[in-house]
Amino acid sequence: MSFNTHGFSMVTYEQPGTEINDLKKLHSSSLIINKALLLILSPNFFGHTFKLNNEVVTIGRSMECDFIINDNLISKKHFTITYEDNKFHITDNDSRNGTFLNGKLIKKKTSLFYGDKISVGSTIMRFYLEEELEK
Repeated sequence: MSFNTHGFSMVTYEQPGTEINDLKKLHSSSLIINKALLLILSPNFFGHTFKLNNEVVTIGRSMECDFIINDNLISKKHFTITYEDNKFHITDNDSRNGTFLNGKLIKKKTSLFYGDKISVGSTIMRFYLEEELEK
């Protein structure tokens, strides 16, 4: 399993505070820049974080996705995280194996909250809001 970080900044906890990759310029007009991140819990990439830098972020196997996960159990465009009305949401994109939020299969757009666990294929991640981490 490997990850490509289109649309994300990647920081690893093995080297605290070290920016490894910044593939997109930050847009000063965006309200969500650096507010949310996904923390990977899967063994091969445990501790890697990906900052969400766009109002719409697509995750899947396709090179067209913002966050690419090479996992045969994940669909090409598996799920999307959106920021609307000052809230984050997750939507499964009719994936073959489904998107699970806190162990439950999601069937429609669902709100994301601090610490939520997202499971897709063999990949597990947590959703965090940086303001909450700083408290």
